[in-house]
Amino acid sequence: MNQRAETASVRTRAERTADGWRLTGTKMWTGGAHVNDYAIVLARTDDAEDKHAGLSQFIVDLRAPGVRVEPIRLMSGEHRFNAFHLEGVDVPDGMLLGQRGGGWKQVTGELAFERSGPERYLSTFPLLLSLLRELEQRPATAQQLTQIGILTARLHSICQLSLGVAAALDAGASPDTQAALVKDLGTRLEGTLIDTVRSVLPTPAAPHATPGSHAELLAFALLHSPGYTLRGGTNEILRGIITRGLEQH
Repeated sequence: MNQRAETASVRTRAERTADGWRLTGTKMWTGGAHVNDYAIVLARTDDAEDKHAGLSQFIVDLRAPGVRVEPIRLMSGEHRFNAFHLEGVDVPDGMLLGQRGGGWKQVTGELAFERSGPERYLSTFPLLLSLLRELEQRPATAQQLTQIGILTARLHSICQLSLGVAAALDAGASPDTQAALVKDLGTRLEGTLIDTVRSVLPTPAAPHATPGSHAELLAFALLHSPGYTLRGGTNEILRGIITRGLEQH
């Protein structure tokens, strides 16, 4: 599980001690902090005029004194996200990850992997497959087929963009803008897919229906959809990254 900042305005600070660092700060929407043993924390170690400088990453023991994990529950009641508090947590020098002051470059590279993967646009894919299975039992109108075709085309385009980011990462590049674009487009597709499925096949969502049934898959997608826009960075932050990337080119 990683704790990462989405902008360079990092509020978590690391102060030098005799044999390491003392971390203080809070990160909202930290996934898995209640079940994992360690977190990667981005903290400000040095003041610098350039807000992207002076940041470093640390590996933090989630069972260490001063670590407090506060659950943030989804609408389904599930506990996946947390508010992750560091209240004067002592970290030894050996837990500094990479180079002091190199945290921003490191974290943007890590986020490119996180934001461009297939889980950023395939979370609602089972619901689309369920819709197609349901429509095998009844005739679909031309308008419905058009709506499904548009969804499929968008899905294919995002898949190709995701594969392009994977190839760039494998070649050692830093496709931060493209990765942010995958996540933004993927999140929006997931929301549109839910709306389209409900329009094409009006079905009451039922979270306690038979697992894998259309009603259960629809309920799962609806209850989890707010989390899709948070993991890997909010869409608003991502669009800022995309804008800056386009301006540089």
